[in-house]
Formats: sequence, C-alpha cells, structure tokens
Amino acid sequence: MTDTYWVNKTFIVTGGARGQGAAEVNRLLRLGANVVVIDPLAPDSPDWAIDRSRADHLKIVSGSVAEEATWLEALDAVKALGSPLSGLVNNAGITLRKTVTETTLAEWENLLSVNLTGAFLGIRMTAPAMEAGASIVNVSSTAGLTGYFSAAYTASKWALRGLAKAAAIELAPRKIRVNTICPGLIDTPMINRPNAGYNANQASAFFEGNRAMTPLGRGAGPDEVAGAVIFLLGPDSRFITAADLAVDGGMIGAGIYSQIGRQVGTIKDPD
Repeated sequence: MTDTYWVNKTFIVTGGARGQGAAEVNRLLRLGANVVVIDPLAPDSPDWAIDRSRADHLKIVSGSVAEEATWLEALDAVKALGSPLSGLVNNAGITLRKTVTETTLAEWENLLSVNLTGAFLGIRMTAPAMEAGASIVNVSSTAGLTGYFSAAYTASKWALRGLAKAAAIELAPRKIRVNTICPGLIDTPMINRPNAGYNANQASAFFEGNRAMTPLGRGAGPDEVAGAVIFLLGPDSRFITAADLAVDGGMIGAGIYSQIGRQVGTIKDPD
C-alpha cells in the first residue's frame, strides 16, 4: 500500500544493500517512493536484500560514499527517476573494534572516510538539489552518545551528530531538516559475524554484553530502526530538526543502574 505523501518523491539511501539500510530502502519502496541506493556491493551480487519488484522506482549506484564521483552519479540517478529529491539517509558505515593505541593510521582514515566523510559529501552535494521540506537523517549509534572503546568508530559517530547539527542550522531557512538516529543493539550481520578484529567468541560476547545492557532485553530488528528513519523523513516530524533520537531499547537513557538493578535482583530479567 502506498501513501500519497511519498509518491513522486525520491530519496537517497547509502549502504542500502543489506541489513538496516535494506530495511530502510524496502520501507520507502513500499510507501511508493523512488529510491537511489548507494552501496559498494556489485549490483548483481546475490547478497542484496532489497525488494526489486518495483524496479522502475529504484536506481542502484555501485561505489564508495567517500568519492565525489559516486555522489555525482547518484544525482544523475535522481534526475533519471524524474521526481524531486526529498531526502537523504546517511546510513553507510563500517566498524572496527580496536582501541586508540591498537588502531593504525590507515585504519583510522579508512573508517572515517566512509562513516564521516561520506556523510559530509552526501549533505554537501545533495542539499543544493533538495526541495523545500526535504529531510536528511544521519545514522549514528549509541557509541555516539557515550564512551565506547572502539576509537575510530566512536569518533565517527560522535562527529555525525555534530555534522547534522551544523547542517541543520544552515539548511533550516530552506525548510530542510537534519536529524540523527542513534541505534543501539541491532541484530544484523555487522554486529553478529566475526569481523572488525573480533573472532567468533568475541563477537558472541559483544552481542550478549550489549543485550544485557539493554533494558528491553533484546536487540532490535533492522525494520524497527527503519521505522524511526521513516518517521524523521516524513511529515509527522516536520517540526523536528537538529535532534538526536536514540533507538536503543533504553540502553543510554537507563544508564548503568539498569544493569546494576539486575545484578542485585531489584530488576528482573524479562522471560
């Protein structure tokens, strides 16, 4: 079912091939919007998780968000779809679970190029083409709201919040809103699989540690985060800009006493 608000509007979603990004793309397509997806994954890869049944409403740009050429191609794709650019979701991101002294300069620069420079280029290059009333959503993390040992990842996610606020000030006169969501534990391959310096046992312990610190007692599905993104892209949030929205099951808001309460037995774990 489509919603008339979304029809004849185009949105760009970065990192949209799989996981959380694919959930955002699929939501937009179901609502009747046009979507340009930027992702380094080859367009013919079997790993894509987006619904291609509405192919006439979809354009795929294969490339890095850290390259200006990728964004120029994305803007050409918007023109080809023939409807106004109404929003951008800076969802693309990579992780690296290393501390400050463990992280090499090359690792630092690579992560920031995707997580931060990619979002900067996205806003700088697409905002001039956006219609009044458009919306930009930066995808940060709970790591952008509190201390976290992963140095480059944390720095990038804190910086995304600052970037959004600076852009919100600049773009407000044009009625373009800029907000940030900060997901907590999301059940996607990025957090579950052995990668980013973690073996299988460490990846499992990392997931369980995050779950234990979440008052709702579980991780979110990608579509639950996508719902928050759609809210910030859509008309129900038209008076919200420069805001940070935690989508984390209460992890940050409840703080350390949520876990302490469970340890002493005052708070019971959910069944």
